[in-house]
Amino acid sequence: MPLRLAAPDWAALDSIWQNPDPFILWYIGNQTLLCHWMDEAVRRGVEEVEIYVADRPAEVRAWLDEGTFWSRRIKVIPIGREGEAPADAERIAVLPGEVPLAADPVDASALLQYWFELQKKWLAQRMSAPAQLDQVHASGGWVGPRAVISPAATLAPPFWIGAGARIGAQCKIGPNAFVSRGAIIDEDVEIEEAFVTHDTYVGKHTRVGRKIVTGKFLIDLQRGGRVEIGERFILAPLSNRSSRSKAGERLAALAAWLLLAPLAEALTRGHWVEREVETCDGEKVMLRTGEAGPLWARRWPWLWQIAAGRMRWIGVLPRGHEDWSQMPAELSGPVRNARAGIFSLADLHACHTAADPGEWIHASYQAQRVDPKIPRQVLRNLWKIAWSQCQTAPSATK
Repeated sequence: MPLRLAAPDWAALDSIWQNPDPFILWYIGNQTLLCHWMDEAVRRGVEEVEIYVADRPAEVRAWLDEGTFWSRRIKVIPIGREGEAPADAERIAVLPGEVPLAADPVDASALLQYWFELQKKWLAQRMSAPAQLDQVHASGGWVGPRAVISPAATLAPPFWIGAGARIGAQCKIGPNAFVSRGAIIDEDVEIEEAFVTHDTYVGKHTRVGRKIVTGKFLIDLQRGGRVEIGERFILAPLSNRSSRSKAGERLAALAAWLLLAPLAEALTRGHWVEREVETCDGEKVMLRTGEAGPLWARRWPWLWQIAAGRMRWIGVLPRGHEDWSQMPAELSGPVRNARAGIFSLADLHACHTAADPGEWIHASYQAQRVDPKIPRQVLRNLWKIAWSQCQTAPSATK
C-alpha cells in the first residue's frame, strides 16, 4: 500500500514573500517540509509514495529527482486543485506526527505566520528528538556543523543555528531565533522570534524581531509587509550558493596545472613566496605565488586549489588574517563568505593582491553582486591582464 500525500495549494496567498517554490518546498528548520515527509516514509518503511500536487508539480518532481535519495518509488501526480487528492491522502501542511494547526491561512500575512509557527513546532520537537548532524549547545539550543559562534554572543533557547553560519560578538540570539546555513550575523545583532534564511548577511547593530530576513528583503510577520533594504552593510545576499567549483572547472584546472608547470617555472624564474590564506569555509591553506612573470604564471599554483574545490577561476582574491584589517568591518561579512578565485575584478583596477589598499572596495562589490555572471567584455579584459607582464610587485602578499 503506497503512502499517499496531498500538497496544499497556497500559491495565490504568497504575495508578500513571493517565494519561487511551492509551500511544500519551503524550509522548516534544516530541510524542506517535503523532505521531512520523505524521511517519515523511510521511518515507516513504505516502498512507494504518491504525492498529489496542484501547485507547480514539475518543480516538485524535479526536486525529488525520482526519489533516488530516499531509495523509494515516488510518483508526483498533478491535479487541478487540492480537493482532487484521494480522501486517504495525508496532507503535507504540518510536520509528520504533528496535529494540524487550528486553521488554514486565509491571506499572505497569515501564510507567513503559519509557516513561522511550523518553525517553532519543529524546534520544540527537536528539543526532545535525538541529535542528527546538529549538536546541542551548552545554552540549550541547536547548532549545526562548522557554525562559528563568538564567545561574547548571548544565546537564549530555544534557537537553531545552521551549518556554517557565523555569529559575531555581542549578538543576542533567541528565543525562537532561526539562523540558516551559511548566514553571517555581524557584531551586536539581536534576533528574536525571527528567521534568517540561508546565505544572508545581517550587518552590525541590527535588531530583528518578528521578521523574516531573506537576502536584502525584510518581511514583517506581524504587519505582513516586505521592505527592500538598499544599504548592503545592513542586509545583503551572500554568494556562496554559486561558489562551489563544478566538475568540469576542476578538471580543466587540473589539466592546466599539469601542462603549464614548466612554462610557469621558467617565467617566474623559480622565485616563489608562500603565505597562509583562509577560504570561505574557514579552512586555512598555504598558497604559493610567483614574484616575476605574467599574472597567470605567478598564480599558476593556485590552479591546484580550483582542482581541490577551494577556489574558482573568477572570484575575490584570497586573503590572510592580516588582510582583513584593511577592510571596514561592516563590509567584511559578504567577502568572508565569497569564494576566492585565481582572477578577480580587482585585477582590472591594478589591485593584484589583497594587501593592496584599494582591493577591498572591488572585493566587496564582487562579493555582493546579485547576478553572479561576469560580462564577456570583463572576462576578455581579465584574460588580457592575466597574460600581460603586470607591474605591481607581488611582494605585498608576503
